[in-house]
Amino acid sequence: MKQNISRYDIWKRGTMANLSLRFTSKGKMILYFLLSIVYAFGNVVIAYITKIMLNMAQYRQGSVKQLITVAASGALAIILIMFFNFAYRYLKFDIVKDINVHLKAKTMAYLIEQQDDSQKDGLSLMTNDVKQIETLKILNELTIITEFMSFVVSVTVGLLNSWILTLLFIVTTVIPGFVQKFFTKKIQSKSEAWEKANASYTQNVSDGLNGAATADLYDVQIPIVGRVVDGAKRMENALKSLNYTQAVAGEIIMAVAEIFSFIIPFLVGAILMFQGHIGAGTLVMIVQLSNDFVNPVINIFQQINSIQSTKPMWDKVEKALKFDEAKPVSVNNTKFTGLDVDNLTYKLKDKTLFSDLGLSVHPNEKVLLMAPSGWGKTTLLRLILGKLKPNDGKIYIDKMDVTGDWQKAHDSFSYVNQKPFIFDDTLKFNISLGRKVTDSEMEEVVEKSGLFSLVGEKGWDYQVGENGANLSGGQIQRIEIARALLSKRPILLADEATSALDPELSLAIHNTILKNPQIAVIEVAHKISEQEKSMFDRIIQFE
Repeated sequence: MKQNISRYDIWKRGTMANLSLRFTSKGKMILYFLLSIVYAFGNVVIAYITKIMLNMAQYRQGSVKQLITVAASGALAIILIMFFNFAYRYLKFDIVKDINVHLKAKTMAYLIEQQDDSQKDGLSLMTNDVKQIETLKILNELTIITEFMSFVVSVTVGLLNSWILTLLFIVTTVIPGFVQKFFTKKIQSKSEAWEKANASYTQNVSDGLNGAATADLYDVQIPIVGRVVDGAKRMENALKSLNYTQAVAGEIIMAVAEIFSFIIPFLVGAILMFQGHIGAGTLVMIVQLSNDFVNPVINIFQQINSIQSTKPMWDKVEKALKFDEAKPVSVNNTKFTGLDVDNLTYKLKDKTLFSDLGLSVHPNEKVLLMAPSGWGKTTLLRLILGKLKPNDGKIYIDKMDVTGDWQKAHDSFSYVNQKPFIFDDTLKFNISLGRKVTDSEMEEVVEKSGLFSLVGEKGWDYQVGENGANLSGGQIQRIEIARALLSKRPILLADEATSALDPELSLAIHNTILKNPQIAVIEVAHKISEQEKSMFDRIIQFE
């Protein structure tokens, strides 16, 4: 059956898709709507109490005691609303927290999964961009709801008291909306320029901090700092231009609103009062309520402008929100029967790194692949892992074709890098990487990887420092081996794993990984001792 979709449906879906508020619970949003209505009654109570007291005074109705009673009732109502507003404020920031956590979790998962974004873009997205989305989009979307409720409540009360003046105020509040449209594209353009300048500045700061030792060595602190300052100037100039454009738009909208939405309606009200159609209390009440006719509309237009300024940043976050995270692949419990590389050819641009390459690795076999520097050893490992796709040839694991398929291939491999990445966290986290493992499993891999004495001396909660600053090179390499052993994958790939270590430590590391009877090892290296070579079952020399 053909489904008819109206323009309204398309608009509604598009609008909802762009709202950040969809990432909090419906229950919280319903409660926020209700508390926004209570919040809107704050100004209405003051206006209504003012009307009653002025009319009582103008027409000499009641007594002074009754006037005091009316004022006291108004004060109690305001205090009651104040307590509701405590809940309103708390809920507002709780919703912001929920959305922020969701956006950061999805964005970080996207960046880790893709591994394509530069550090500059990733850092800027996770810090500056997400913060701008919080202050200029999430908070403004929530505030628009409150402003709209203030407008609806005030208009309802106004219509009940003087429909002529209220309708006049409502009609004139539309005019600022036409002014706002002229600034939308310009604000978006300024925002894009600021976002680019901000990303560049973030990278300059990162480079400056990471390159501090190099700057100190060559006495180039001044130009390095100058590079950061230049980036800061470009970023601040772009931000100044964006803020000024938004401010100018706000001033023009405010001036138009004050003329058409206040002065003219107030003139009509004064004429009606002069002719005896309304009392002073009603006029003052409508004028006071007009702040909630005019200001919410002005604020909503300004908030829309602010939300529009986040479009370049939100577009990047939406990539992460639409991205399907790779589901964790369960460990293949099928017994490993072998790896086969069949007639593999790989070209990098116009250069053929290798062609018709064949390789077979049996369970628990230890294979050393030797080749000169620049041959493409790391590229071969990336092909085996499924990170790259060959120009020709196939790769099989357990006779299953996994050529160029990371999701299928990588679950069979652990990997030992020449320079392992160490998290600025505890020793336990760096080994387990946050996975849930038993104490006995941790103790087993610690013993097999040669970390038993370190754990015994420092403890599991020992902070290893940024980039493993509190560890030796050998300890860092053993942490990488412990990670590999903990994964219980049948093949360990070692990429120049010990080339940066001294001969004695290199031999100790090889003793650890090559004498483990439960894993196959494929190591690539261009330099290794004869004693270490003797530990391998096969050595393949590539020219």
